Amino acid sequence: MKHLVLCVLITIALGVDQSLVQLGEQKIQEISQTNMGKFLMDLAQTHGESRGPLDDLIQAIGDLQQELQSELQQIEDDYTRTTNEHVNTQQNLDVQIGSTEITINNAREMIDLILIPGREQVTNRIAKLNEFINDNRDALQRETLQRQNDHQSYLEKVSEHQSAISAIDESLQLINSLINGNIAFSEKKVVHQSVKLIESRIDKHNEVAPLIQVLLSLTQNFADQDGAKKIRDMLNDVRNKSVESLNQETADEKVREEEFKNRSKALNDEYNSFKKSVLEATYVLTAYENKIKSTQEQLNQNTLDLESYKESLRLDQDTQAQETQQYNELKTQYIAEIQTVRTAFDFINSAEFSNVMHQKLNSVSIV
Repeated sequence: MKHLVLCVLITIALGVDQSLVQLGEQKIQEISQTNMGKFLMDLAQTHGESRGPLDDLIQAIGDLQQELQSELQQIEDDYTRTTNEHVNTQQNLDVQIGSTEITINNAREMIDLILIPGREQVTNRIAKLNEFINDNRDALQRETLQRQNDHQSYLEKVSEHQSAISAIDESLQLINSLINGNIAFSEKKVVHQSVKLIESRIDKHNEVAPLIQVLLSLTQNFADQDGAKKIRDMLNDVRNKSVESLNQETADEKVREEEFKNRSKALNDEYNSFKKSVLEATYVLTAYENKIKSTQEQLNQNTLDLESYKESLRLDQDTQAQETQQYNELKTQYIAEIQTVRTAFDFINSAEFSNVMHQKLNSVSIV
């Protein structure tokens, strides 16, 4: 009978806050879904079951919340600092990339638009100068050969004139002997023969050739002193003309020789000028080649630098992206834990938690 009454009293006592106890139990289960929440609920229940002061538990959870918030703030500060470092690094890399790209474009324009056309222009100039040099030497060779031929022709004409003058002198000697009576008119044929000798020694295109033809006709028919004197006068005339022609040939030869010397000097001066121009152009060409080489080497280095800057930028961006992902995940985790601590803190301060703990403690006492 006493046992029955005790059971009834227990049922009545427990039934007063049973709905609140159930809500508290549900809240504990909700909070305990995370590791942090389970840790806090286990801590709270253990503390309650040991009948420790509630204020100590609240203080500990409050301290934990402050610690988590401080750690989150430190995480945010570190992320802000590293983000600023990444921004500065990437800005510097962007500047270096832009500057290097400009340098590369300028170098390519320098090579393509200035150096290579300049080198080609100088190369063409050297080729043209060498053509001028070859033409110059060919001209000097031709004119030297022509001078030699002209001089040889002059020597032949001098020899012709001298031979003709010698023959004329012999004829004059004969005709004078005939006029002076040293030779009889019956031997006048020797005069004709001597004139024929003159004819053989004078070119048919010579200016005195017609006179020789007249003399040949006269020496065949003359028969007295008058005829002989007439022949002598003509011979003297022919001799004078031959001497004049010889003198003129000599004067003309001197003029031709002087002209050849002047022309040779002019060609040699021109040749030396061309050679000097070739040396100067070759020096300029070498300068172009060296500049192209050095600019190309610098261009290659700048291209490697550009790839290095781009790779560094990509790596820094990847690193920043990874850090941002880690930061967001960690921040989300801390916010969730702080929220869990805050929820646990509020729950422990609530009547629901007190009801649950009273329920557990009463159950233990009754047993």
